[in-house]
Amino acid sequence: MVRLDVNGETASLKKRKREQKDEADAKQKRLRSKSKSKHRTRNESKNLEEFSPIQNDDGDIELLDSSLVEASRSLQPWKVSNPMGGRMLDIDPIFSSDEKHLILTYNTSIQVYSTNDSLLVRRIAITVAKPRSENEGEPVPAHIVSSVPSKVSPEHIWVACSDGRIWHINWVLGTGMDTPYLLMTKDVLDMTVESVQLGSLTEDDVLLVLQKSNRSSAQSAQSAQIVAYTTEALASNSGKVIHTCDESPQLLRSAVGAKAVIVAAKDLVHIGILLKTKRKSANTLETLEYRFTAFNVPDIITCLDIRPTLQTIKGGDELHALDLVVGCARGAIYAYKDVLSKLPTTGSSSYKGSPIQPQKYHWHRRAVHSVKWNEDGNYLVSGGYETVLVLFQLDTRKQNYLPHLAAPIENIVVSPSGSSYAVHLDDNSTMVLSTAELKPTAYITGIQSLVLNDHPPKESLVRRVWKAADDISMPLVSTINPSNPSHIYLCVGNGQQATLGGAEPSMPLLQSFDINSFQGVAQHALARTNPTDANITSQGAPIVDPRVTKLAFSHDGQWLASVDEWQPPERDADVFVSGSKAPGDVSREKREIFLKFWHFDTNSNSVELVTRINEAHHTTQPESIFDLASDPSSPRFATLGNDGIVKFWTSKLRKRDGLAATGPEGQQLRSWSCSRVVALPTFVQQDDVLDSAPTRSGALAFSEDGSVLFAAFGTAVEAVVVAIDTETGAVRDVVSGMFRGQVRSIKVLACCLIMLSDDLTVYDIVADELRYSFTLKDTSKVTKRLTQLAVNYQSRCFALVAPIPDSYRTKIGKGTQSELVILSTDSSEPLFTKSFSQVITGVIPAATSSGFVVIDAAAQIWSVTEGAEQGQLLQPLADLGMDKEVIDAPVDVAVEEGEQSDEEMVDADGDAEMEDYDIHQAVVAPQHLADIFNTAPAFAMPPIEDIFYQVAGLFSAKPTKA
Repeated sequence: MVRLDVNGETASLKKRKREQKDEADAKQKRLRSKSKSKHRTRNESKNLEEFSPIQNDDGDIELLDSSLVEASRSLQPWKVSNPMGGRMLDIDPIFSSDEKHLILTYNTSIQVYSTNDSLLVRRIAITVAKPRSENEGEPVPAHIVSSVPSKVSPEHIWVACSDGRIWHINWVLGTGMDTPYLLMTKDVLDMTVESVQLGSLTEDDVLLVLQKSNRSSAQSAQSAQIVAYTTEALASNSGKVIHTCDESPQLLRSAVGAKAVIVAAKDLVHIGILLKTKRKSANTLETLEYRFTAFNVPDIITCLDIRPTLQTIKGGDELHALDLVVGCARGAIYAYKDVLSKLPTTGSSSYKGSPIQPQKYHWHRRAVHSVKWNEDGNYLVSGGYETVLVLFQLDTRKQNYLPHLAAPIENIVVSPSGSSYAVHLDDNSTMVLSTAELKPTAYITGIQSLVLNDHPPKESLVRRVWKAADDISMPLVSTINPSNPSHIYLCVGNGQQATLGGAEPSMPLLQSFDINSFQGVAQHALARTNPTDANITSQGAPIVDPRVTKLAFSHDGQWLASVDEWQPPERDADVFVSGSKAPGDVSREKREIFLKFWHFDTNSNSVELVTRINEAHHTTQPESIFDLASDPSSPRFATLGNDGIVKFWTSKLRKRDGLAATGPEGQQLRSWSCSRVVALPTFVQQDDVLDSAPTRSGALAFSEDGSVLFAAFGTAVEAVVVAIDTETGAVRDVVSGMFRGQVRSIKVLACCLIMLSDDLTVYDIVADELRYSFTLKDTSKVTKRLTQLAVNYQSRCFALVAPIPDSYRTKIGKGTQSELVILSTDSSEPLFTKSFSQVITGVIPAATSSGFVVIDAAAQIWSVTEGAEQGQLLQPLADLGMDKEVIDAPVDVAVEEGEQSDEEMVDADGDAEMEDYDIHQAVVAPQHLADIFNTAPAFAMPPIEDIFYQVAGLFSAKPTKA
């Protein structure tokens, strides 16, 4: 649906008014720079391919009109799929009672996975963003704070949101997310659930909610209450306050039917014991009376776990002992064995006792993110920033390790039987490990892109010399491989916290993600990275990894080119300062900029570094590489640097002693080098002294047939587009007056140039006219960085994504919305607009379909397709009707065993052979069907009989012999 205002504008774009015709001719007059080379003859021009540019008598480049490339285009409406993926929250995963499923809490959904094959069984979307009022559509920042299983019904879980909403969700059927309970509270901090038998009623779930106090005193900002609710109390919002804490509590735990309640507040632990009472009341919550005792812990608490010991007596189980373990912000772990026996037995209902002497275990260098008791209480399992799973044996104090995990550990959960650990990592992945061998039995991963945190990390509880970024200031570097269109490739970091360690996010890794199966396939290091080392200086500052800024595949998908940059922090450049130089100038001089070429193996999904170019663009100092472009017709790349030079890069055979070098398997080895250098004429007209020159920007784009390279380069005041003949390197044309502000991007679609700066401009280079132009409503520095452009050559359309302006925000943080606008070069009327509640960090054109893949700041993927075409995103097994196991139906016996004929016996033998094979419903990926029907236009399709057999082959499979 296209949403326009009364002026025909979108939320992020404003139509640019055209001047009068005579003024427009003057403003759109192009500054043409004729090449001094000889003009091509008509016979030479006849040898050009069908859709190659045409050179006129003046030596200018002319491209064919889009009507000659495509006779007609589809006018069917566009649609957006449901989002998939998301960011796993810092909440403990939940094992089902039979341990066949693992329930993970995401920032926008609850997702159920099978522990046998790691497949997504069900995705339950939860609308976390809530409008403030009916007249104001801006969402209120809110996030999920807790998800715990029901103690009464194993098919249900309770989910609490920070704004007071509580859902009772059936994760087997996927119901309950539309009717939440609403608490009258300012903020919910944590929640736990226990099965309690109150009065003469049967057992029911009792929710213990840690929520901000409604008091108006000066301590209300740090005060919180523990309120007990039953299901009836939730509906009437009439819970009972059982305790109040005034020390900013954050964690809440309970055990054994709420007979013990534990609250952690900074360095203080409150333990509440349920008092025995003889009163029997119809109001069930009135029977909950506790006696709380508080004691200090040597450090700030980041996590805790309890292990109750039961004693069977007449009338039920009683709490006999309670073991407590807390992890702290400076790496220490304190274990309190049988803490109940050390608490005072007399005093008021809220009493602060003296400190208790614990057992101390200290291995972690920084904050302990999670610590758990094992099933028998002999071991402690912990994890933190060091990417190591540590097992402490309490009796011998011996330590066992599972080192070199992919990212810092966020959560650890022990399965109900104690046979497995569920370990949630900071790179948006979760693995299930066997406790006996510590080998993974299931692995679930999602998009590892940078997201906006709902709350500060646990490392921030201790004052550091550095501060993690709390906004997104850079777009996601992503691309797609033409030879494997179901995979997208993203530049990511070693987890969320490691990515945000410096002034700019560090993203040295390449994640290969399959959007059909929605699983991460592989991860490769494109730049220097030390994920498992102590990446911290002696002064306590983090060591920042390089950041990959550009990424491009060759047209055949066999080569990958990348650009990575690293700049030392200014705090480390003081020792190099001399004369009048500032630390910032010295830091820029010490920059490391590498252009790397990789050989990509699609079968094994591996990359091999072939060539590294140090400082591909260099003057008196290393110059930034503005853009990297791939030739769509040959294995060739082009780069544009701050030095105003365009360089072409091609491969050649590697030779040793005059002979062609070969690899271990006899394959020919190749290396990459610069084959042509073109100095842009706009650079010659500017000052020769680079230090006095203003800030420059640039972008590159090849024409669809690869015969022309368009380079946009210049300052914010004056930028031009230069057309370069890729065969000779000659400058054929120069177009000026098309940019306003910094050059953000340039794309080519048929005969049109699509240019993005402070304006979105569509220029017909053949007709020498401006087709239309839009002005971005928000031109702040961060917004311009996150404004992106993508072109889909299948649909002959292009997409623009930009944050929606908000005068009350100074940075791109939580709650910022984005808009997607799809346009064509023929008309300025948008074909489709869509507002997203999250910031869009990346947009990629689909390789083999008419659509786009959108990635937002919540690590969700959206598929935008045209007409009835189906997106490539994975569907949960529940949507495919495969969430339930196939149960073999009993066979009715019509005759007795001795009355079967010989023919019937032969059929029975045949049936017996077929029983050896399992019968499963065929699952066909939408991409496979698209490959069959989108191979050619309708008039060039193969016979219908061939198409039928191709489709039938997808749904039928031959049994595999044992």
